[in-house]
Amino acid sequence: MLRAIELHNFRCYEIGRFYLGEKGTAWVGPNASGKTSVLEGLQKVALLRGFGKDGEIVRWGASQYRLRALWHNSVVEVVYELGKGTRLFWDGEPIYPLSQWIGRLPVVSLRPGDLNWIEGRAAERRQWADRLLSQAYPEYLSALSQYQRALEQRNALLARADPSPQTELWEPILIREGIFIQTLRYELSKRLSESLQKFYAHFGKEPVQLTYKFSVEPLKETWERAWKRLRKDEYRLKRTLIGPHLEDFIVLLSGQPARGYASEGQKKSLLLALKWAEVAHLHQKGYHPILLLDDIGEKLDLYRLRAVGHLSRLASQTFLTDTDERRIRDIFPEVEIIHTCS
Repeated sequence: MLRAIELHNFRCYEIGRFYLGEKGTAWVGPNASGKTSVLEGLQKVALLRGFGKDGEIVRWGASQYRLRALWHNSVVEVVYELGKGTRLFWDGEPIYPLSQWIGRLPVVSLRPGDLNWIEGRAAERRQWADRLLSQAYPEYLSALSQYQRALEQRNALLARADPSPQTELWEPILIREGIFIQTLRYELSKRLSESLQKFYAHFGKEPVQLTYKFSVEPLKETWERAWKRLRKDEYRLKRTLIGPHLEDFIVLLSGQPARGYASEGQKKSLLLALKWAEVAHLHQKGYHPILLLDDIGEKLDLYRLRAVGHLSRLASQTFLTDTDERRIRDIFPEVEIIHTCS
């Protein structure tokens, strides 16, 4: 259980200290009063990623920010310094590599920008899957890191005025890690698809399915044949044309891609069902995530808000922001309330 968080030179906070409720906490106040910054601090502690770039998170005039969270009876400390990056400490002892921390404090978040998940770029859906899989499978984050490094090296060689045949040296790594990433993403789409249909049934009767679109089948021989066929095109375009960095998750609603087809109401319902499926997936893997809900009261109708209230009961704790205290007390009666002011 998260019991407290302290923010130093983080966004608008020179110093901010908050004690957290056993079931969760809601920050209530006007816009631009620092509510979302606290949620961002919680996500940074959990995933070592905020909602924006670290350099933009540091309070104006400072050279670093520091977050300290009391988790059960231990202190987690995250320090970011301009030009030096992030450091992490557990009861004063450094944790390195940082990837060892991911998954210890799993989190599922819902923010206003997430409503673009269906209509947005494929990169946003890949990043969503990478965050979810990295929390449940430590080996996934390692594979993703190795794949990205090899991809950067291969693309750098392809981008040279005289492309080097050394591009082939990076291909075994890309194949090995790429197939692993593809396999886990495909399995994730299958597992979430069933839950997605189950939870979407609370909002609509249309059949729903989550699929994964490959750029190349996850087989070594298929990758090798594709590279032989595409090598001239890759030299011309100066980039790698197959692999999980180009693949996408597709939501089907009544057999049609929801992107460009679903109504705004259906998109909101799909997103809520997806978040419900995320929490259920982490539960199945033995994790009990915290839930971060940022300013969703202005974006969802009462019926969908009540559905989020039911979802919060599956989380270990729920942390949220809103401008309306009555709405919080109605939908999330168990969380404690902290008032903020601009």
